[in-house]
Amino acid sequence: MASEIAAAPVAALPKRKRIAGVIVTGHAFQHMYADGFLVLLPSIYDAFGLSGVSAGVLSAVRQGSAGLLTMGGGFVVDMFSGRRGLLLSGSLFLMGFGYLLVGAAPNYAFLLLALTLGSATGSFWHPVGLGLLSMTFPANRAFVMSLHRSAGSLGETVTPLFVGLVLAVITWREVLLGGFVLMTVVSIVLYVVLARLGLQQASTATRGLRQQLGELGHLLRTETALRPLLLVSGLRGMADRAFIFFLPLFIAEGLREMDGDVTTARIAFVVGYHLVVFSVLGIFVPPVLGALADRIGRKPVMIGVLIGSMVPLGLLSVYPSVGVGFTVLIALLGMFRFAVANLTQAGALDLAEGKHLEGSMVGLLWGNNALFGSLSPVIAGILVDRLAGGNAFAVIFPYSLAMNVLALVAAFWLPSMGGRRARPAASS
Repeated sequence: MASEIAAAPVAALPKRKRIAGVIVTGHAFQHMYADGFLVLLPSIYDAFGLSGVSAGVLSAVRQGSAGLLTMGGGFVVDMFSGRRGLLLSGSLFLMGFGYLLVGAAPNYAFLLLALTLGSATGSFWHPVGLGLLSMTFPANRAFVMSLHRSAGSLGETVTPLFVGLVLAVITWREVLLGGFVLMTVVSIVLYVVLARLGLQQASTATRGLRQQLGELGHLLRTETALRPLLLVSGLRGMADRAFIFFLPLFIAEGLREMDGDVTTARIAFVVGYHLVVFSVLGIFVPPVLGALADRIGRKPVMIGVLIGSMVPLGLLSVYPSVGVGFTVLIALLGMFRFAVANLTQAGALDLAEGKHLEGSMVGLLWGNNALFGSLSPVIAGILVDRLAGGNAFAVIFPYSLAMNVLALVAAFWLPSMGGRRARPAASS
């Protein structure tokens, strides 16, 4: 039974490269809210009178709800794989609707519930899209994962600057209304295009939940690489989640210290600009690192990325001040922003190859990251609230550095994974 399911003819999907292109492109739209929302964060922070902890809870809700639904969704995708087009388009539509409700939120409790819906449904994209890409291009898995991630970085590069500009003429609530209209159109187009390319005719697996969980449990028990891989992914996620969420608040506070009369529009533009700077190199560098990891293995590239990230984080910890040097360091750090995530995903999917566990494995990674990542902004928020004097949000730099150091230590426990020397190249 398991072998029959594993042999589902994903590789025989018609026009599979075009389907992959559509999935990669759609991921750019899926990530528009990731950093676009962060540009709105200072306005939301002021509108609801948030503290460091209550702001951290917003990030925890985003990360936790996304990870939990993705974890459960991974099992669903693997058990019923014939409706991928509907799942992908539905993910975009419901994400837009959730953030529309964020824009209508009358109070903090409603804001949390709406953010839960938007974040959770949007993240459901990943087990569907990544699972399909992994099965279709096994020999170039890290490279394809990186292309998918780079498309997300493109969305995160374009959106913050645009949002920062339009906030000069409309409110943050109206921005989210416009985002819903766009997402509705994109989700319809995506569904129609994938249906015409033949994705809806993909074979449907029928393995039950008990068997699916049994296969995943067996993998956890027998694959010694999986547990340290989950630890690396979780610790790196703790660094990323706290850093990216509190970065806009650090910049806003820094601008207010320099100019007490700084406008909301000015803050939004500077925040948006730095989020663009943080994302732009992440479009081009990760595919190169992914291709290198497909050739020499996941571990050495992962270690190099973690060490490379620690250099700008160390300098930011010593010199936490908004200026030209700050912008350069943010750009250098952004070059490695998602590289570890790409490599841990590729490594986990290496372990799942041929077992029809692609969606479940992506879900497991996201659930793991939700556990680690949802705690991280709350911890950082507590540190922010307990610090007095100066820009307390600067604590995110040494905090993120410490999490990166722990992730690096965990990475040394990994065995060799992937690469041409580690396994025979599959046909793509």
